[in-house]
Amino acid sequence: MVTYAFFGRRAWGFVLDIVVDLFALWLLHTITGGTQLGLVFLAWYLIHHVGFVMEGGSLGMRLAGLRVVQLDGTRVSFGQALVRELVRVAGSLPSLGLGFLWMLDQPQRRCWHDLAAQTVVVRESFATLASSPSWAAAPPWTVREDAVAHDGEAPRAHP
Repeated sequence: MVTYAFFGRRAWGFVLDIVVDLFALWLLHTITGGTQLGLVFLAWYLIHHVGFVMEGGSLGMRLAGLRVVQLDGTRVSFGQALVRELVRVAGSLPSLGLGFLWMLDQPQRRCWHDLAAQTVVVRESFATLASSPSWAAAPPWTVREDAVAHDGEAPRAHP
């Protein structure tokens, strides 16, 4: 079952993105000494908000347990990620956030930028099962030690 991201969790992801972007701006200012900061921050912004969305979402979204996917649950292409970000920025400023509030009346909780890019934001549990390799649903590092067979023993059942 698909669990679409609701407003509160998406807002939390947005706040986390702002924190990440402000930290990156401070770090880049410190490293560059303030020279060419606009160009360097633009590069960071594109990597964070376009490149990372191709991998499932910005850092804030991923920390909030969200993932951006195509309508069929597969990874977002570069073109979709770029359109999504351009519409997100252009649609949020003039409309005073109406593009974000649009999701409150949508069954799939899609904002304007999701509609334009043909994407949807889902809870991480669905996305992991839908678009990852089979081992990612239960990666080896999450297997309980008592469930692992040792030296030809049968694995023990979970209590």
